[in-house]
Amino acid sequence: MCAKPKYTPANKQGFTLAEVLVALAILGGSMFVLINAHYGALQLHLMTQEEVDARMLLELTVSRAEMGVVSEELSGGGDFGPRYPGYSWSYEANAMGDTENPYMLDIEFFTVTATLMTPEGENVTLQFNTFRNPEMQTMVQVSQR
Repeated sequence: MCAKPKYTPANKQGFTLAEVLVALAILGGSMFVLINAHYGALQLHLMTQEEVDARMLLELTVSRAEMGVVSEELSGGGDFGPRYPGYSWSYEANAMGDTENPYMLDIEFFTVTATLMTPEGENVTLQFNTFRNPEMQTMVQVSQR
């Protein structure tokens, strides 16, 4: 009678401990890379969302400043309500222009500084020029009725 060896490639079933450990190390490294990439993408998304919100609120501040100049309010400010806590806005308009030009006697020009204050205490300022003429005054008065 011949004794069969206990370990031969023909009756090998399953994986060795070394193979399982190598597979787990590769899986763990892959998961680490994927989670790190996901976390970085999430941080980038949050930062971009804050930038987009600040840009939108600054544009809203500019539009409020333009409407304020048209309605003869040369300064103003406020907040954006409970949806954007901590954000506030202000604007200041100063008259400018050539008052001696006979073609532009009824048009007033203004330099406007619009400021957005963020919850972190950062001020974002945008300076622009706008104008007011008698036709604009009529449109504002008609729309207020």
